Amino acid sequence: MKISFTDSQKMFAYMIGLAAALSVFIYYVSAEQSEAVLIICITFAVIGAGIWLGPIYALAGTIVVLFVLGTLMMFLQTSQAAVFPPEEGLRMLVVWGMALLLFSFISGRIHDVATELQHSVKRLQSEIKSFVAIDRVTGFDNQQRMKLELSEEMKRAERYGNSFVFLLLQMHYFKEFKSLYGEKETDRLFQFVSSQIRSCVRETDKKFRPSEERFGIVLTHTPAEHMPAVLAKLKKQLDTYQLQNGKYVTLTFHVCYLTYRKDLKTAEQFLEELENEMMMNEL
Repeated sequence: MKISFTDSQKMFAYMIGLAAALSVFIYYVSAEQSEAVLIICITFAVIGAGIWLGPIYALAGTIVVLFVLGTLMMFLQTSQAAVFPPEEGLRMLVVWGMALLLFSFISGRIHDVATELQHSVKRLQSEIKSFVAIDRVTGFDNQQRMKLELSEEMKRAERYGNSFVFLLLQMHYFKEFKSLYGEKETDRLFQFVSSQIRSCVRETDKKFRPSEERFGIVLTHTPAEHMPAVLAKLKKQLDTYQLQNGKYVTLTFHVCYLTYRKDLKTAEQFLEELENEMMMNEL
């Protein structure tokens, strides 16, 4: 899906048309009426309602304005307190009413086109997010890719009788660290964590970052008996982090792992069972 140039051209055309029509109207009102400031202010209010809220609000505002002024003219047309002279007032009301309807339509269309462009941008962002499989900070695959890879690994295990373990790490106090040290230091921290995880597992093991503070690892061809050694190695490598200013902080994680079982048929079931195991053991 892509944003069509037609929508952009429509937006440009409506903006030019509105500016041109408004310029002519302001020139006409300024030349003909002493109450030009009041008329122009109300006109801008109607246009603003159309652009920000949509054509229904602009039309409703136009109807209210014309109804109020028409009613006032009926009662005050013979009075010296009338806002408009009788003959000019009626002509001006008609001209202004037509102008307001035109402005309501144009501003409403600008709102509609802008809304459609906004929706298109959101759809594009959603599609881009689904296609981008790599986390920019760690280089690990993202959550969507994790589910896909886990599903494929489960199919291979079922077909060939392989064994694998899914290991999940969740960092303690992530939000507090980010709030205290900032975005740059947080990215540096996760680059360190990802580097240490790579050094602890095999190149063929699959590594993921499903959320900001979580890391997942598919340890292929690995029985559950090997996990204590893996966890001990991870604990040693991830125990301490040196900040950019030279100071050290201690890192702790919640950890859980789950060995492939034949009764778990989908990646969603596997991850749900893994969450149930997250009681969580501390690394």
